[in-house]
Amino acid sequence: MNGGKIMRQERSVCRWRQEILEFESSREYDNPFLDVRIMAVFTGPSGRRILREAYWDGGRSYKVAFAPTETGTWLWVLKAPEDTGLDGLSGTLECRAYTGDLDIYRHGFLRVHPSGRYLVYDDGTPFFWLGDTHWEFAWRESWDQSNHPDMDSMFLGMARRRAEQGYNVYQTNLRSDQAMGGEERYWRQKNGKDLPNIEFYQKELDRRMRALADLGLVNALGFAWFMSVKGQVDRQKNLARYMVARYGALPVVWTLAGEVAGYSGEPLRSEYLKGWQSVARYLASIDGYGTLKTAHSTNERPFADYYQQEDWFDFTLNQAGHGDYAISPSHYREFRKKYPDKPFIEGEALYEFCSTLEEMGTRLCTADMLRRVAYMSIQLGGCGYTYGAQGIWDCVWEKGQKNPMALFNRFDVTWYEAIDGVGGRQMGYMKKFYEKIHFWEMLPYTGYGEEDTALFARKSPLITVNEERTRAAVYYGDTCRRGAVAGGMRAGRYRLWWFDPRTGEETKEGEKETKEDGNLGLPEKKGDGDWLLAAEWVE
Repeated sequence: MNGGKIMRQERSVCRWRQEILEFESSREYDNPFLDVRIMAVFTGPSGRRILREAYWDGGRSYKVAFAPTETGTWLWVLKAPEDTGLDGLSGTLECRAYTGDLDIYRHGFLRVHPSGRYLVYDDGTPFFWLGDTHWEFAWRESWDQSNHPDMDSMFLGMARRRAEQGYNVYQTNLRSDQAMGGEERYWRQKNGKDLPNIEFYQKELDRRMRALADLGLVNALGFAWFMSVKGQVDRQKNLARYMVARYGALPVVWTLAGEVAGYSGEPLRSEYLKGWQSVARYLASIDGYGTLKTAHSTNERPFADYYQQEDWFDFTLNQAGHGDYAISPSHYREFRKKYPDKPFIEGEALYEFCSTLEEMGTRLCTADMLRRVAYMSIQLGGCGYTYGAQGIWDCVWEKGQKNPMALFNRFDVTWYEAIDGVGGRQMGYMKKFYEKIHFWEMLPYTGYGEEDTALFARKSPLITVNEERTRAAVYYGDTCRRGAVAGGMRAGRYRLWWFDPRTGEETKEGEKETKEDGNLGLPEKKGDGDWLLAAEWVE
């Protein structure tokens, strides 16, 4: 092998769990990232081949991150320049079944259901996306300190809290932007060329990425904010390449960049979109797992619809915004009517504790306000929701600190206040409700016809029904003043129960019978505020 050797090899691995193989090159390179590429080909028991690039980890050390997708014996072989001493090196890994209780490893990484309406795990189990927004997770959220009385670590305390509340996604960003000081963290310069800053990865980012994975959280990860691609497409491709190699065997989703189109007019908008499109296409070409890819959208009306025809674009991650525009049911209906074949997730709207951006004056965004948008987006065809809390995404350690995003935090909310927000807890109740009623079977009810005006929508509930018309889920918003009739339901007897989105409590409403016309009369809502009603056919 000309001096090349394996530093460590684990023979027994667990399905879907990342394993690291370590190798040492026979020689050092002037730029060990740009001047050499070492690939590992993994062949599974079924014949499936997964290609993984080795990432440089300092000195002559190269490592391969791999997560086996099936049990049994996997053969691996390295393809490398001859002078590394590693070319042709091979071995086997014995993969056993995962026996823990984390869904992402019990069922496998995410993909799109063939219907195009929602996401599933690899084995076909439906996945309801419930995310929390942590744009500053990579280094500003403290690992070793906390000023929350019940948490020893800011980072770990928040991640554990969300996992306990039922969240399964962390929506994050590397913030590799020059304005955020990210460039100096991710890169070092050697002879005028980029070289990964290994110390930052080893001491900071590795433990954060792995901690989220060990909690069963999918990391929906962006590389930077939109402006970072201007004149820097190759650098962003290099970052994508390194991230795929180092972390692509963890449960991740690639979201490209924050607000990919930016908010400038032409020609900058097109430059940003084309730049990130180029990064996305490159990303798709090097990702051996077919990891889901999307783009964090800009806040627009109608909703932003760029990239919908791109092969790499797997689902919509929308941004309804923080009060810049009214958020109406018609926006979701129009978008879903135009793009029905890709899953839709509301990815950013009305963060709890946010200072809303309203022309008539700002307000503190409450749990009641964010629930309206969350339930609206699901009832109108969405398959998940990303929550956010002011003080967390902008990483406010203490009151009165200087905050470049103070426009959104005029009420001076800190992270340790925000993590206890009641709305964050209530999103976990929402996920349980939709999983219980089989969200993947539900479709928006379209029986209102011409009467579906903005005024009507404010006063009437939003209804979803399953294709068999044996189940209905009804969301009564705060302004809802009437019941409704769901037509076309299967004739027979229905069991009704109420769900309180504030507490997660369920109460029986009794039973109701439909005649041969299939018209299921729905009662007026149970009380003040917003409520949900579930109706299930009995016989």
